[in-house]
Amino acid sequence: MDSHFSGQKFRSEAGRVLIGIPAYAHACDALLGRDSAAVPNTYIDALVQVGASPLIIPVVGDQDLLAHLINLVDGLMLIGGPDVDPVHYGETAHPGLRQITPSRDRMELRLTVWALQAQIPILAICRGIQVLNVAAGGCLWQDIASQVPNARKHDQHPDYREDHLAHPVQIAPGSRLAGICRQTRIDVNSLHHQAISQVGQGLAVVARADDGIIEAVESSGEQWVLGVQWHPEWLVARSKAMLALFSAFRDACHSRPAVADSPGVWPE
Repeated sequence: MDSHFSGQKFRSEAGRVLIGIPAYAHACDALLGRDSAAVPNTYIDALVQVGASPLIIPVVGDQDLLAHLINLVDGLMLIGGPDVDPVHYGETAHPGLRQITPSRDRMELRLTVWALQAQIPILAICRGIQVLNVAAGGCLWQDIASQVPNARKHDQHPDYREDHLAHPVQIAPGSRLAGICRQTRIDVNSLHHQAISQVGQGLAVVARADDGIIEAVESSGEQWVLGVQWHPEWLVARSKAMLALFSAFRDACHSRPAVADSPGVWPE
């Protein structure tokens, strides 16, 4: 490769944006070394389908490395996974809390805070909306079934397929999400047992399930930040609205100017 062929020039010519995806901290007996960084192909395929390029960010504690990687990307996509440790929002563990991954929590929360500070577009999915909310100072229901009276069953998997349309959500008219989906009521899948309880600073609730559970938030300011509690990556093949969500994220990342120089030391 020619030494003068810069990343910024390549992005301009290819028309592709680079999306950082913080990975699962995954242990697999089938792999030598066992521990790995993993991202399910459904997320990768959804980005590739809309012409974006995924960059898997491994679960590491090296802040300099994480700062370097966040400087490379045009957008940040936060994906599903285990529960967020309630220590990060000032609560003790509820009996309904399930698996936590402390190293992933620390890595994702740091990247999310940096992305918010640097005005990097964020698309947050399932666990991702919870990480986004906690990074913004909010709190979570640690277990919907035992903490929210009269809530419907939201953890539909493994009883149903990942693309099973479990319930409707109502979207706030005039919201960014409503504009993307071009409707204010959609049916979604549901693979979670935690949800937002108290909304973080700078976020606005823009969708709820029929039992009141928060299903989507977006930035109350100008930054392109959108979080959904369902899994749109499983629905892109059957839903124009879900494909439009990834396309809108790509467009927001493409319109953000490339950062030519590192901002230096990132804030804590």
